[in-house]
Amino acid sequence: MQARDTDLARAYDKIAAWFDEHRTRELIEKPYLDYLVQALKPGASILDLGCGTGEPILRFLAERQFELTGVDASAAMIAIARTRFPDTRLLVGDMRKLTLDRRFEALIAWHSFFHLPHDDQRGMFAAFSHWLHPGGILVFTSGSAYGETWSDNGGEALYHASLDADEYRSLLVQHGFAVLRHAADDAACGGATVWIAQYRPGEHHETAPGL
Repeated sequence: MQARDTDLARAYDKIAAWFDEHRTRELIEKPYLDYLVQALKPGASILDLGCGTGEPILRFLAERQFELTGVDASAAMIAIARTRFPDTRLLVGDMRKLTLDRRFEALIAWHSFFHLPHDDQRGMFAAFSHWLHPGGILVFTSGSAYGETWSDNGGEALYHASLDADEYRSLLVQHGFAVLRHAADDAACGGATVWIAQYRPGEHHETAPGL
Protein backbone atom coordinates (compact mmCIF):
# COMPACT_ATOMS: atom_id res chain seq x y z
CA MET A 1 0.00 0.00 0.00
CA GLN A 2 2.77 2.46 0.78
CA ALA A 3 4.00 2.37 -2.82
CA ARG A 4 0.51 3.30 -3.96
CA ASP A 5 0.33 6.19 -1.52
CA THR A 6 3.70 7.59 -2.59
CA ASP A 7 2.84 7.19 -6.25
CA LEU A 8 -0.42 9.08 -5.77
CA ALA A 9 1.23 12.33 -4.69
CA ARG A 10 3.83 11.94 -7.41
CA ALA A 11 1.14 11.26 -9.99
CA TYR A 12 -0.75 14.42 -9.08
CA ASP A 13 2.49 16.38 -9.30
CA LYS A 14 2.94 15.09 -12.84
CA ILE A 15 -0.60 15.84 -13.98
CA ALA A 16 -1.26 19.06 -12.05
CA ALA A 17 -1.53 21.22 -15.17
CA TRP A 18 -3.61 18.60 -17.00
CA PHE A 19 -5.89 18.19 -14.00
CA ASP A 20 -6.35 21.92 -13.63
CA GLU A 21 -7.28 22.23 -17.30
CA HIS A 22 -9.76 19.35 -17.23
CA ARG A 23 -11.34 19.86 -13.79
CA THR A 24 -14.86 21.10 -14.46
CA ARG A 25 -15.70 24.58 -13.19
CA GLU A 26 -19.45 24.01 -13.58
CA LEU A 27 -19.70 23.58 -9.79
CA ILE A 28 -21.85 20.49 -9.91
CA GLU A 29 -21.10 20.28 -6.17
CA LYS A 30 -23.07 23.47 -5.49
CA PRO A 31 -26.17 21.89 -3.83
CA TYR A 32 -23.91 20.34 -1.19
CA LEU A 33 -21.79 23.46 -0.81
CA ASP A 34 -24.97 25.55 -0.42
CA TYR A 35 -26.10 23.15 2.30
CA LEU A 36 -22.76 23.65 4.06
CA VAL A 37 -22.83 27.45 3.70
CA GLN A 38 -26.33 27.63 5.17
CA ALA A 39 -25.15 25.66 8.21
CA LEU A 40 -22.23 28.01 8.93
CA LYS A 41 -21.97 31.48 10.38
CA PRO A 42 -20.35 34.23 8.26
CA GLY A 43 -16.57 34.03 8.29
CA ALA A 44 -16.49 30.50 9.68
CA SER A 45 -13.22 28.58 9.48
CA ILE A 46 -13.06 25.73 6.96
CA LEU A 47 -10.35 23.09 6.43
CA ASP A 48 -10.24 21.81 2.84
CA LEU A 49 -8.34 18.51 2.71
CA GLY A 50 -7.33 17.77 -0.86
CA CYS A 51 -7.97 21.29 -2.10
CA GLY A 52 -5.98 20.69 -5.29
CA THR A 53 -5.59 23.82 -7.40
CA GLY A 54 -8.48 25.51 -5.60
CA GLU A 55 -10.90 25.37 -8.51
CA PRO A 56 -13.80 25.39 -8.11
CA ILE A 57 -14.54 24.57 -4.45
CA LEU A 58 -11.96 26.73 -2.67
CA ARG A 59 -12.90 29.68 -4.89
CA PHE A 60 -16.61 29.22 -4.11
CA LEU A 61 -15.84 29.38 -0.39
CA ALA A 62 -13.33 32.23 -0.71
CA GLU A 63 -15.88 34.34 -2.55
CA ARG A 64 -18.15 33.93 0.46
CA GLN A 65 -15.49 35.26 2.82
CA PHE A 66 -14.86 32.12 4.85
CA GLU A 67 -11.57 31.67 6.68
CA LEU A 68 -9.88 28.93 4.69
CA THR A 69 -7.02 26.49 5.16
CA GLY A 70 -6.26 24.29 2.17
CA VAL A 71 -4.12 21.15 2.24
CA ASP A 72 -2.98 18.90 -0.57
CA ALA A 73 -0.35 16.17 -0.85
CA SER A 74 0.74 17.49 -4.26
CA ALA A 75 3.20 20.37 -4.15
CA ALA A 76 2.49 21.12 -7.82
CA MET A 77 -1.24 21.46 -7.16
CA ILE A 78 -0.64 23.75 -4.20
CA ALA A 79 1.76 25.86 -6.28
CA ILE A 80 -1.05 26.54 -8.76
CA ALA A 81 -3.50 27.28 -5.95
CA ARG A 82 -1.10 29.81 -4.41
CA THR A 83 -1.09 31.86 -7.61
CA ARG A 84 -4.88 32.20 -7.29
CA PHE A 85 -5.27 32.53 -3.53
CA PRO A 86 -2.16 34.33 -2.26
CA ASP A 87 -3.87 35.34 0.98
CA THR A 88 -5.15 31.84 1.84
CA ARG A 89 -3.24 29.46 4.09
CA LEU A 90 -2.24 26.62 1.76
CA LEU A 91 -0.18 23.68 2.98
CA VAL A 92 1.53 20.73 1.30
CA GLY A 93 0.90 17.63 3.37
CA ASP A 94 -0.58 14.18 3.77
CA MET A 95 -3.90 14.41 5.61
CA ARG A 96 -2.93 11.38 7.70
CA LYS A 97 0.16 13.14 9.08
CA LEU A 98 -1.12 16.68 9.60
CA THR A 99 -0.38 18.48 12.85
CA LEU A 100 -2.81 21.36 13.19
CA ASP A 101 -2.93 23.58 16.26
CA ARG A 102 -6.58 24.55 15.95
CA ARG A 103 -10.12 23.40 15.28
CA PHE A 104 -12.47 24.42 12.49
CA GLU A 105 -16.18 25.01 11.97
CA ALA A 106 -16.17 22.79 8.87
CA LEU A 107 -13.98 20.23 7.14
CA ILE A 108 -14.23 19.19 3.49
CA ALA A 109 -12.55 16.17 1.92
CA TRP A 110 -14.05 16.22 -1.55
CA HIS A 111 -12.66 13.58 -3.92
CA SER A 112 -9.53 13.26 -1.77
CA PHE A 113 -10.37 11.05 1.22
CA PHE A 114 -11.30 8.22 -1.16
CA HIS A 115 -7.68 8.00 -2.36
CA LEU A 116 -6.70 6.48 1.01
CA PRO A 117 -6.55 2.71 1.62
CA HIS A 118 -9.32 1.21 3.73
CA ASP A 119 -7.50 1.14 7.06
CA ASP A 120 -6.25 4.69 6.61
CA GLN A 121 -9.79 5.86 5.93
CA ARG A 122 -10.97 4.20 9.13
CA GLY A 123 -8.22 5.96 11.06
CA MET A 124 -9.10 9.41 9.71
CA PHE A 125 -12.40 9.72 11.56
CA ALA A 126 -10.59 10.31 14.86
CA ALA A 127 -8.67 13.13 13.16
CA PHE A 128 -11.87 14.60 11.72
CA SER A 129 -13.39 14.81 15.20
CA HIS A 130 -10.16 16.27 16.60
CA TRP A 131 -10.08 19.05 13.99
CA LEU A 132 -13.72 20.12 14.36
CA HIS A 133 -15.39 22.26 16.99
CA PRO A 134 -18.51 20.71 18.52
CA GLY A 135 -21.28 21.45 16.04
CA GLY A 136 -18.79 21.50 13.15
CA ILE A 137 -19.74 20.12 9.76
CA LEU A 138 -17.90 17.34 7.92
CA VAL A 139 -18.33 16.89 4.17
CA PHE A 140 -16.62 14.05 2.31
CA THR A 141 -17.08 11.85 -0.72
CA SER A 142 -16.63 8.09 -0.91
CA GLY A 143 -17.46 5.21 -3.17
CA SER A 144 -20.90 3.66 -2.92
CA ALA A 145 -19.70 0.10 -2.20
CA TYR A 146 -16.73 -1.61 -0.58
CA GLY A 147 -13.79 -2.09 -2.91
CA GLU A 148 -10.67 -0.75 -4.58
CA THR A 149 -10.08 0.52 -8.10
CA TRP A 150 -7.68 2.49 -10.27
CA SER A 151 -8.48 5.25 -12.73
CA ASP A 152 -6.50 6.80 -15.56
CA ASN A 153 -6.09 10.56 -15.29
CA GLY A 154 -3.88 12.31 -17.78
CA GLY A 155 -1.96 9.09 -18.31
CA GLU A 156 -1.34 8.47 -14.60
CA ALA A 157 -3.02 5.71 -12.58
CA LEU A 158 -4.77 6.94 -9.42
CA TYR A 159 -5.83 4.62 -6.60
CA HIS A 160 -9.30 4.77 -5.03
CA ALA A 161 -10.88 2.80 -2.20
CA SER A 162 -14.20 2.76 -0.39
CA LEU A 163 -15.81 1.18 2.61
CA ASP A 164 -19.49 0.31 2.44
CA ALA A 165 -22.18 2.74 3.55
CA ASP A 166 -23.00 0.93 6.78
CA GLU A 167 -19.37 1.04 7.90
CA TYR A 168 -19.10 4.76 7.15
CA ARG A 169 -22.24 5.37 9.21
CA SER A 170 -20.85 3.25 12.05
CA LEU A 171 -17.52 5.09 12.02
CA LEU A 172 -19.24 8.46 12.01
CA VAL A 173 -21.44 7.55 14.97
CA GLN A 174 -18.49 5.99 16.82
CA HIS A 175 -16.60 9.28 16.58
CA GLY A 176 -19.45 11.53 17.62
CA PHE A 177 -21.01 12.48 14.29
CA ALA A 178 -24.66 12.60 13.29
CA VAL A 179 -25.34 12.06 9.59
CA LEU A 180 -27.26 15.02 8.17
CA ARG A 181 -27.29 14.07 4.51
CA HIS A 182 -26.14 11.13 2.39
CA ALA A 183 -26.48 10.75 -1.37
CA ALA A 184 -25.18 7.71 -3.24
CA ASP A 185 -24.06 7.93 -6.88
CA ASP A 186 -25.61 11.35 -7.42
CA ALA A 187 -25.94 11.59 -11.20
CA ALA A 188 -26.34 15.37 -11.03
CA CYS A 189 -22.98 15.57 -9.23
CA GLY A 190 -20.88 13.42 -11.54
CA GLY A 191 -21.88 10.20 -9.78
CA ALA A 192 -20.44 11.33 -6.45
CA THR A 193 -21.40 9.66 -3.19
CA VAL A 194 -21.59 12.46 -0.63
CA TRP A 195 -21.71 12.48 3.16
CA ILE A 196 -22.52 15.49 5.34
CA ALA A 197 -22.33 14.99 9.10
CA GLN A 198 -22.23 17.16 12.21
CA TYR A 199 -19.85 16.64 15.10
CA ARG A 200 -21.99 16.26 18.21
CA PRO A 201 -19.81 14.71 20.91
CA GLY A 202 -21.59 13.26 23.90
CA GLU A 203 -24.87 12.61 22.07
CA HIS A 204 -26.32 9.26 21.06
CA HIS A 205 -26.70 8.84 17.30
CA GLU A 206 -28.54 6.09 15.48
CA THR A 207 -26.88 4.17 12.66
CA ALA A 208 -30.07 3.39 10.76
CA PRO A 209 -29.53 3.35 6.97
CA GLY A 210 -31.47 5.43 4.50
CA LEU A 211 -30.54 8.96 5.58
